[in-house]
Amino acid sequence: MASAVGGIGEVVEDGETGLLVPPARSDELARAMTALLGDHTRARAMGAAGRRRVEARFTWARVAELTERVYAEAIGAFGARRDR
Repeated sequence: MASAVGGIGEVVEDGETGLLVPPARSDELARAMTALLGDHTRARAMGAAGRRRVEARFTWARVAELTERVYAEAIGAFGARRDR
């Protein structure tokens, strides 16, 4: 379970790899926790799906590639502003 803020949705896919609740909604978080505590099969399946998602999308090589892309875009934008 997680709050649907920032980049959390990249890791947690609601209903598949976990449950997302709106931020600052402790009542909904409690309901989601209770639901998974009562359904061990679903909780295990979401955990396994989450692990597969992270292993597939967030390898060190992939994270390095994405980081490099962000830096390249930032450098390009900085260079474009300086050329004006």
